[in-house]
Amino acid sequence: MRSSLRIIWLLQKEEPLAFWGGLFLAFLPAAAGIALLAVSGYFITATALAGLSAGAVAFNTSSAASSIRLYASMRIFGRYIERVITHDATFRFLANLRSGVFRGLVARESNGTLSQRSATALSRVVSDVDQLDGLFLRLVVPLASATIITGLTLVILWQYSPMASIALGAVQAAGLTILAKSGGHRQKAQARKLNAARDALRVRVSDLVRGRRDLSVFGGLEQQRVAALKAVNQLDDVQEQNELTDMRNQAVVSTMSQVMVAVTFLFAAYSYQQGQMELKHIALFAFVALALPELLISLANSAGSWSKMSGAADRVRSLLTVGQDSEALQNARSNSETPLFEVGKDALNLKDIHFAYTPKAAAILDGVDLALPTGSRTVVIGPSGAGKSTLAAIVARLQTPQSGAIQIGGVELGGMAEDKLRAALTVVGQRTQIFHSTIAENLRVAREDATDAELWEALSHAGLKELVEGRQEKLETHLGEGGLGLSGGEGRRLALARAYLRNPEIWVADELTEGLDHATADKVLASFRAMTRGKTVLMVSHRASELEGADRVLVLEDGKLGEVTLPLSDEIKGRLRDD
Repeated sequence: MRSSLRIIWLLQKEEPLAFWGGLFLAFLPAAAGIALLAVSGYFITATALAGLSAGAVAFNTSSAASSIRLYASMRIFGRYIERVITHDATFRFLANLRSGVFRGLVARESNGTLSQRSATALSRVVSDVDQLDGLFLRLVVPLASATIITGLTLVILWQYSPMASIALGAVQAAGLTILAKSGGHRQKAQARKLNAARDALRVRVSDLVRGRRDLSVFGGLEQQRVAALKAVNQLDDVQEQNELTDMRNQAVVSTMSQVMVAVTFLFAAYSYQQGQMELKHIALFAFVALALPELLISLANSAGSWSKMSGAADRVRSLLTVGQDSEALQNARSNSETPLFEVGKDALNLKDIHFAYTPKAAAILDGVDLALPTGSRTVVIGPSGAGKSTLAAIVARLQTPQSGAIQIGGVELGGMAEDKLRAALTVVGQRTQIFHSTIAENLRVAREDATDAELWEALSHAGLKELVEGRQEKLETHLGEGGLGLSGGEGRRLALARAYLRNPEIWVADELTEGLDHATADKVLASFRAMTRGKTVLMVSHRASELEGADRVLVLEDGKLGEVTLPLSDEIKGRLRDD
């Protein structure tokens, strides 16, 4: 509930005019609809009674007819304007909300707390945010309208028959209570099942599409297809249960409508019998009792969705909080100093770094100290799982240590503005993200304003110029998902070209040639060394070939970082691969 209220408050804060204006405009057509039916029934009954009396000629029909036309116009045009305003405000709010959710996902990825698969993360950005459109449109607006209009109607009808108005209000309150109960614990369990079924289907389909080649080669395609179909069937079953709940809610509203008419008519007839009201007012009460349950129809549709919206609000709020904290931190960093890199001084300095993935887990880094003089080349080696990649991620501020201090160019890493950090330091590694776009657009991820000449220069330094020139569309050549159209080594060199466009002082290479054959690895290394000549380099490696030209070699083991003497001993060489 708190999360839902928080989302509603954010909408009100971001779109106050549309929020309150939408509520007012939603009230007008709903009230006009009830007034239209009530006045019409009253008018017909009063006309019939007047026709039977001696005063038929004296009955005034013009005022009632004018009221009917007015209420009909208000109902039509008011509803149209209300839908335009509220939907427009909601869609603009959801667009901003989706950006906030994405910021939260990025922040969790950066601090290492994102444990979701990509398909599940996509569900948070798309499905959860989409579900929240009903929070205002299908819950707040109809609930506010139903509450206010019911209250005003009862106040007006009280003047004619207190007993009948009390009976009408009691039945309406009973209907609201029943609908509220339908969004209770049982519905929350169904909402969790629905969310889990949707996530499972997205994961299965994502695995099937992205892994279709390997699945075809190794004969697992049919098994994965069956798993995806099973996820579809599970989702269908859960959705069927939700549909049944919605049907029950509709049945409740229909039943309450009939009960309300009967009860109200009985009390109104009793009041007439007691001489408390005129005969024509019985029709007024009956038609109001027939119209009021219409206010519950939209609530009945939303009652079954309330638990889904509530769960989505909880998940979205947690991501918004992370994203807002991240944005606030970025704003605080915006006025940070620019790092200075001078010969004879440290470009990068780490002091007493401690890091563990969870509070109860063993420390990956336990008091690590590291100083990289400007222009130096340092290689960190060590067994798999020792924390070398974690060290590289911490240096790049992709992970946050539990304690310790890091300086880049004399500026504290934690307080450095993002743009200044990325201009000073870049990371290249074995996992290269090539986007489904052109070569030029992939390169301009690093620098949007880079000219074609600068792109060709970067490709030349990366050893890809001849390859791209040989393509028919050259820089406008489209690459497929995951770099389809390039080999593994070519993808690494394209990433190097992208990094070269940033022209950073510090280069962090995380197992740059891992997974490449010897010849391709040599080409990638040659490109890397040419690009980083005169720069500060920190390399994480398992290969002996990557140690060539290093000023220092450090060994990371058991959370500690120690320096080894050059040339390397046979014992250290034995830890490295020659391929």
